Amino acid sequence: MSQITSNNLQHVQLLANQGVQVGDLIAVISPSSLTVSRLLYASLYLGVAVFPLDPNMSKERRDRLLTHSGVGLVFTDLELDDLPFGLKTVLVSSVAGPDSVVESAPFNARTQLVIATSGSEGEPKGVMLSGDNIAASIAASRSRLGLKPNDIWLNSLPMFHIGGAMILYRCLEAGAAMLLHQGFSAKKVWADLKRYRVSHLSLVPAMLLKLLDVANGAPPPESLRVALIGGGHLSSELAARAHAAGWPLCVSYGMSETCSQCVTDYDEHAGLIPGYVGLPLEGFELDISDNGRIKVRGHAVMGGYLNPEQSSGVGLTRDGWFETGDLGELDQAGGLRVLGRADDVLVSGGNTIHPVEIESLMISCPGVVDVAISSRTDMAWGDMLVALYVGATSKDEIESWCRANLSSKLRPREFIQLAELPRNSMGKLDRKGVSLLLDQL
Repeated sequence: MSQITSNNLQHVQLLANQGVQVGDLIAVISPSSLTVSRLLYASLYLGVAVFPLDPNMSKERRDRLLTHSGVGLVFTDLELDDLPFGLKTVLVSSVAGPDSVVESAPFNARTQLVIATSGSEGEPKGVMLSGDNIAASIAASRSRLGLKPNDIWLNSLPMFHIGGAMILYRCLEAGAAMLLHQGFSAKKVWADLKRYRVSHLSLVPAMLLKLLDVANGAPPPESLRVALIGGGHLSSELAARAHAAGWPLCVSYGMSETCSQCVTDYDEHAGLIPGYVGLPLEGFELDISDNGRIKVRGHAVMGGYLNPEQSSGVGLTRDGWFETGDLGELDQAGGLRVLGRADDVLVSGGNTIHPVEIESLMISCPGVVDVAISSRTDMAWGDMLVALYVGATSKDEIESWCRANLSSKLRPREFIQLAELPRNSMGKLDRKGVSLLLDQL
């Protein structure tokens, strides 16, 4: 059930004034996490589906998504005068006012949320998620993470991302509070963890690293029960550092197509085994396809990719499986180990190489704080391994370390020192950006 406050009632009225009706799909483009949150919240009251888009998305990608979505109205607090023909913009801004509960409404079987994928395999797609998908995801997450009434979940993730949106829905259903940050600041997160009795926190590995640096070895407040890590590979070294400081790590795996979290390791040793993300949540099935890709099925898996008719099944097999772009393996207990992206695999000297495998080892090199493995085309090697790294160590020192600690097939043949690596708005390594950067060097 969702509770609508007077703040959000004003946004309900804004939608209603534009003639928005049950079952309609609207787009939201705003840099304000608060504005997006309130429109997501208000949409539950009217039975409206919302498609929040990254305001920094390229015009070409944005226009392709909007043109094939069936969206008629775009709610924004930006000056957008370059939208595809026929789309109407409605200006909206954050509204202030007292909070008082005035109404409630349940999740339902209609499409409730559309999320743009990151586009790691070609152009981004819109993922259609129904109220039933969201409700199933909430129940599965709660069974593993134990969110309760009056808990507080600190959310600094983008609200156009499935990770950020699902925190709002989980808190709504549980009667918990969402402490919303506008973007990630390690200093502000650390301060608010201590100022408020935060019980749950969501981070990507790059955020965790910055937070540990700010905490400087201090343990988190006792109120924190869950530090949910997702959105990319967590190195065992970073996990060990967090455990040593007393952080309650829960390592998760999921994506837009699975309503975010679908696998979670909440063991006391979570993150210490490279790539291991735990057992599937309640209501999810896992399998590995013949080509090594991870497959997921369950009530929280999307209805399909967005299309003008909003018909279901696009992107799913006939029996409901979604085949991801990730390679993985299952152990005898059904636990999942993620090996890396299928489209990231390199073939160097006849050996199949997963960049994550090398990165997880090289991050242990003294003086290295960030690293990405890419390649140059080479007549002898095929994919000649190149390490792009951030840190104070010299190229000679890191090469010497690799000779002593990496097998020959995993050893980069070129080392490039950078001030920073390309990362997206979630802090995930932008491998396409890395490849483009390497082409310029």
